[in-house]
Amino acid sequence: MTEFLPFILFLIGFVMIIKGSDWFVDAVIWIAKVLKIPDIIIGATLVSLCTTLPEAMVSASSALRGNTDMAVGNALGSIACNTGLILAITIIFSRPILKDREKFQKKGILLVSLLIFIIFVGFTFGEVTRVSGIILLCILVWYLYNNIREGQQHQEAAMYDPADRDKQTVTKNILLFIVGLAFTIIGANLLVTNGEKIALMLGVPDMIIGLTMTAFGTSLPELMTAVTAIRKKAHNISMGNVIGANILNIILVIGLSSTILPIPINASMLRFHLPFIFLIVGSTVTFAFINKSHFKRRNGFLLLCTYIVYITLTVNMF
Repeated sequence: MTEFLPFILFLIGFVMIIKGSDWFVDAVIWIAKVLKIPDIIIGATLVSLCTTLPEAMVSASSALRGNTDMAVGNALGSIACNTGLILAITIIFSRPILKDREKFQKKGILLVSLLIFIIFVGFTFGEVTRVSGIILLCILVWYLYNNIREGQQHQEAAMYDPADRDKQTVTKNILLFIVGLAFTIIGANLLVTNGEKIALMLGVPDMIIGLTMTAFGTSLPELMTAVTAIRKKAHNISMGNVIGANILNIILVIGLSSTILPIPINASMLRFHLPFIFLIVGSTVTFAFINKSHFKRRNGFLLLCTYIVYITLTVNMF
């Protein structure tokens, strides 16, 4: 019976993620509607902060155990997965309208700038130093403050609907938000932990598990949020979530991890992984500038193909 336990827990985790993300997105849509805050801001701040928690927990605990390769690999691998897989799926199936095009462009430029910073620090020092980590955490404070201030400006101009703010509705949506988030994070943990056990039982090498399952597993909240947002036609929440989660993977996850323990950046990271990730992210930002009204499906297919090539080459390297 014990040999079937990982399969049972894997299934439970999958169900928890599906249901949890459904409740979570419902609550977030209500928050955006009541406060009249654009979906892109909600997605890039509140949703992305919550869905980045698995990456932050995995990377911080890895750094505390001295496993800095896992910390930076998880963060950068999640950026590739978020953009090349999750954002690609969103674009292919929903062709999202660039409703807040300028905001998306600004956040995209910030993300590209942060990647350039990591590449520069890696080439200069051979590691993400503690000083670099502190700089990233300072950027985190500025980023959150700027998004909250922008949200407050929209809130001040909002006309509230009393029906959306009665005690019962508020209580219901707060519970949906908390329980949905908890289900999504716990479900992702069950999925990753037991997925690794299943892979080991099937004889998959440890290195392949680390390169693929950890990064993908900690990105599951973003993936399920994207799928749910597509179904509920809240595409901009998904778009904001992905770009915001990518930014937080650098300024929160890498920033926190490197402050705990400097993160070495090896030659393969500088010459292969970071350039590929930069290509995927840079392509997305370019699409946001050249497309005037919405992303095109071919943009999504190009991102997905690039990600598949990256994963294939990564696996074949070992």
